[in-house]
Amino acid sequence: MSLDVYIYNSVISLTAGSAIWQLLSVLAASGLIWFLVIWYIFSVLGRKKTGPVEFFALILGGSMVYLFNIGVSIWWWRPRPFVLLDMTPLINVNAASKSFPSDHAALAFFIAFLLSQYQKKWWWAYLVALLVALGRVAVGVHYPADILAGMAVGLAFGYLTIQTEKLFSRQPKI
Repeated sequence: MSLDVYIYNSVISLTAGSAIWQLLSVLAASGLIWFLVIWYIFSVLGRKKTGPVEFFALILGGSMVYLFNIGVSIWWWRPRPFVLLDMTPLINVNAASKSFPSDHAALAFFIAFLLSQYQKKWWWAYLVALLVALGRVAVGVHYPADILAGMAVGLAFGYLTIQTEKLFSRQPKI
């Protein structure tokens, strides 16, 4: 058994038989990412000077994260763990959809990176992103490696987005 499957089974066993843990896992896996999105949007709406640029960064950067993940999945397709291990996931996910890398983890860490760069006190957005990512394993739709790859993609695109934003903000106005 691979380390990925071993960790996956260990996480799944933590939620098995506990309705409370299963509910928390479902909320983390499905709903918590919307908390990050809404938090981000409301945090930038109030800033007249930088808000529009930061909102555009979310839309463009988030789209790039998603498109990058699609490209990776074309190159390296990985079925979802519940398909290979003949299990029933706690959330409704298309069995034919890709597992690697995790879009939810990528987007959650992308948003967390942006939030933490715009407001240093919002470092705890990473904790919310981590709950989203762990929830995806706990509900049975991702292996830990899917999550780690998604985290790396999200952080990398977050960094690139911030650097691009800094580059454009230094350009003289015409």
